[in-house]
Amino acid sequence: MFKRLSGILAVASWVAVSGSAISGDSWESTSAVLAEIEVTATEDGAKVFSYKNHGFLLSAAEGDGVMTCTGGGVITEAGTMLRLACEISDKDGDKRYLLVDRSAKDDFAQGQGFMKSAGGTGKHAGRKYECHYEFSYMPKIEGLPYAPVVTANSCTGDLPAASE
Repeated sequence: MFKRLSGILAVASWVAVSGSAISGDSWESTSAVLAEIEVTATEDGAKVFSYKNHGFLLSAAEGDGVMTCTGGGVITEAGTMLRLACEISDKDGDKRYLLVDRSAKDDFAQGQGFMKSAGGTGKHAGRKYECHYEFSYMPKIEGLPYAPVVTANSCTGDLPAASE
């Protein structure tokens, strides 16, 4: 029997990056999101969750953007697994896509992870990059059911193509 729970978890990820790291330019960015989580506890003690967030990515090198991520995962005694797909739209309407895939032996309260490019449109088409990030919860805002989460990202790879 399943028991429905509502909970809030942080956005965190660990992308299993195969091969060597992507070379190229290096830059930093910051993201801030409000995380919406639905958690279901299973009879065997696992917690299965669906995840959606909305927020912003701020980057002098890449340009700022509005971000949405969706996905899910599971929390067991062995740790946490999360898989997300993210879309970031910039002020010109160009989009870029990220994949997030984290497996960690922690409770997801804060930590580190990786993101990897998964295509894009306009100036983001053909970009290849990956980011290491550290995330943490911010104090909950009274009256809001969502968790504010902030990440500091360190990225390497292709920057956006120059606008013409």
